[in-house]
Amino acid sequence: MAVIFAGVAAQAAEPGASKASKPAVKAEIVAVIEGQLAAFRSGEVGRAYAYASVNLQLQMPVRNFARLVRDGYPEIWANTRVEFGLVRDNGRVATLTARVFAKDGTSAVYDYVMAKEEDVWRIAGVLRHETKGEKGI
Repeated sequence: MAVIFAGVAAQAAEPGASKASKPAVKAEIVAVIEGQLAAFRSGEVGRAYAYASVNLQLQMPVRNFARLVRDGYPEIWANTRVEFGLVRDNGRVATLTARVFAKDGTSAVYDYVMAKEEDVWRIAGVLRHETKGEKGI
């Protein structure tokens, strides 16, 4: 399943002239990721799923999505906080690196791929940037 999620991210990361996002765009993108992480923290998987892109939702039902995140992205599933890096976009696709901290004290860096759908940014995929279970920054 993690391969499917990674594959979705790779498909979404189409080439283009991505540049550092304007503050308003960065705020929109960060709000989407923070919204999904808050939904996971409160156990609202359906709400977390709603932040996923249409293409991702078409590839897996909510039950599979929940299992994928729980088993393959434990820091996201049991997150406590997040630190965001640079956001880059080309108006249709954006990328962002974020360090997500889990309840057990571990953290991992994830590369988020975002897709703009009907003037709303959605999460098209998430790739682990480094090995899971790393402590601190």
